[in-house]
Amino acid sequence: MPGSRLPCLHVTLKIRPGQIARFNEVMAEMVPEMEARGWKLLGAWSNLIGRLDTVVDLWEVEDANAVRSTLVAAAGHPDFPRWYETLSDVVLEETLQLMLPLPYMR
Repeated sequence: MPGSRLPCLHVTLKIRPGQIARFNEVMAEMVPEMEARGWKLLGAWSNLIGRLDTVVDLWEVEDANAVRSTLVAAAGHPDFPRWYETLSDVVLEETLQLMLPLPYMR
């Protein structure tokens, strides 16, 4: 992350209580596929204080167009229907924000 001048996709996900393990299993499968298509996972966290079962992922992406094109490409993966079904079941809410680096970032 230090020194990067690429935008980052900040993803906040509210997971159904008791479903974080299922979410983690699917994401463990999806991360390599997303990275093979150009995204780079910089970090993934869950809340310790605040709303429990909230996840924040930070992905480095080439630009805003890469967000949509990577999601569309991932939809062609043979496991995507299963991933989509599980995520639809366990994710209550998802918020995406494309963040630009500030000049003082190291």
